[in-house]
Amino acid sequence: MVDEEISFPVINSELCKGCKRCITGCPQNAILLSDDMNNAGYQYAYYSGNGCTGCKDCYFTCPEPLALEVHQYKKIVDDTVGRMIRAKVASKGGK
Repeated sequence: MVDEEISFPVINSELCKGCKRCITGCPQNAILLSDDMNNAGYQYAYYSGNGCTGCKDCYFTCPEPLALEVHQYKKIVDDTVGRMIRAKVASKGGK
């Protein structure tokens, strides 16, 4: 089975205070500072849309609780094992 890992930071623009720690901490330079401001009057960080490797350096450098999360999931490219399990279950009378 071949997996493709997809990772990306999710930044809550209303909780971000624009300290730039996540921007400095990102080795891939995937996080940028917005020109816009949130309701508290801070420029906020945002994910550029590509380059995240899931290292979580941005998460661990962010001092603001709940302002930044890193989401990771695996996309199954070839589901050979899953098909074998489903075939075995079906042969025993399952769906």
